[in-house]
Amino acid sequence: MTDSLATLVKLHKMRMDEQRQLLVKLQERLEQVEADITTLELRQATEYLTVQEHPETSLTYGDFVRWAAAQGRELQKQKQATSTAIDLARDRLAELFEEQKRYELAQEARAAEARREEQRRETMAMDEVGSVSFARKQRDK
Repeated sequence: MTDSLATLVKLHKMRMDEQRQLLVKLQERLEQVEADITTLELRQATEYLTVQEHPETSLTYGDFVRWAAAQGRELQKQKQATSTAIDLARDRLAELFEEQKRYELAQEARAAEARREEQRRETMAMDEVGSVSFARKQRDK
């Protein structure tokens, strides 16, 4: 029974590690999307300044603005989806942590019970040795 609980604890630790890795990947993805948003905003500012300095480029600026707006919406959707996935991954990690803690506490309780049982057996054996010794001394007197 203790072996199965130890196996369960190890399995849950492995699941927690996998969930942590997933969370790290999602956070890295969110950072990348945010960097892409910043890059797009910088590109929009650069294009705007280019049009201000060189009016002849204004012919293609409208297409760029439409593309940038669509790209910005897509990046915002990705950011929202990734943020939601991060929240779910954190919630799942918290659940796994709670389960892991329960298993560890159960394992500790079983180990403590086993120690108490071993101490009880040792005490009984020592009591029996003491009783036999006392009986021999009484008989020898």
